[in-house]
Amino acid sequence: FKRAVEGQHNYLCAGRNDCIIDKIRRKNCPACRVRKCLQAGMNLGARKSKKPGKLKGVNEDSTPTKEGGQTCPGSGGGYLSSGEKELSTSPTNALVPHGPGGGLVTPYLPPSICSVLELIEPEVVFAGYDNTQPDTTDHLLSSLNQLAGKQMIRVVKWAKVLPGFRGLPIEDQITLIQYSWMCLSSFSLSWRSYKHTNGQMLYFAPDLVFNEDRMQQSAMYDLCLGMRQVSQEFVRLQLTYQEFLSMKVLLLLSTVPKEGLKNQAAFEEMRVNYIKELRRSVGKAPTTLDRRGNRSSQLTKLLDAMHDLGGELLDFCFYTFRESQALKVEFPEMLVEIISDQIPKVESGNTHTLYFHKK
Repeated sequence: FKRAVEGQHNYLCAGRNDCIIDKIRRKNCPACRVRKCLQAGMNLGARKSKKPGKLKGVNEDSTPTKEGGQTCPGSGGGYLSSGEKELSTSPTNALVPHGPGGGLVTPYLPPSICSVLELIEPEVVFAGYDNTQPDTTDHLLSSLNQLAGKQMIRVVKWAKVLPGFRGLPIEDQITLIQYSWMCLSSFSLSWRSYKHTNGQMLYFAPDLVFNEDRMQQSAMYDLCLGMRQVSQEFVRLQLTYQEFLSMKVLLLLSTVPKEGLKNQAAFEEMRVNYIKELRRSVGKAPTTLDRRGNRSSQLTKLLDAMHDLGGELLDFCFYTFRESQALKVEFPEMLVEIISDQIPKVESGNTHTLYFHKK
């Protein structure tokens, strides 16, 4: 675990990053073993703690999460509230240090942050698309919504072990996820489309790939073209995996309330650290790619463009949400709660996007 986190070893899973790790099979796959350690809350400083009894791991399966979610009171609805409970009651933070009194100190980034980002990156989710039905507009959009609900589960789990993120107040964590979920989803889609189709199709899931016909049938053809254009930009830039991971975190940290977050200073420090990590990732790119300031500028301009595309996607999402009965488009419970809470904040102009370049 120590060698993996410090970057001395970069383990790769020969399967799909879902190997069974138990007492007998723990040595079969080092990559999945390290991933499980991170999800359980292990950290390098655990042995130095004066209160080892408090260093218990988070049991992901202790409170099973149904993809439909359950309605609970509080900000963000049942799904995000359940995430809030897990985040706030967990006794450890995988990568954020604790002070002598047990409280979290200012978020920080450990060495070899890129190795950690690779280990915690969520696995690809299957949509469960019913290919026996015709590709009607309502069937395609409903399937995309169901897929988005599944992906949201992974986003919250990813954020839980993201270095520095859990050092923020729980209200800030929920706000950042709510404001960025669409950008995160479309950015990850563009990466999959880049890797699996060379930017020619939209690879929503292994069992749900949009070709030209499906794009036109989806009633959001222009938006599909926009998302495909992003993946084609990945192709042009030959975006590296390390650059993608750093950029993805920055999308999470780029939309805030106009009045600011509860702990704005800690947020800004964390964001600066990840901007530095993106620059390091650019510096590690193959020598065939432009590693100078021009490439960094191109990547940050791409991040700015993602916010514009994400805003258009949200507008379409809000429209189909309001007209869901007339359009016969289904939304999973967790998206209903997220969108219901998000619409008034976005439409009232309460959000502020942090652009890298002046508009």
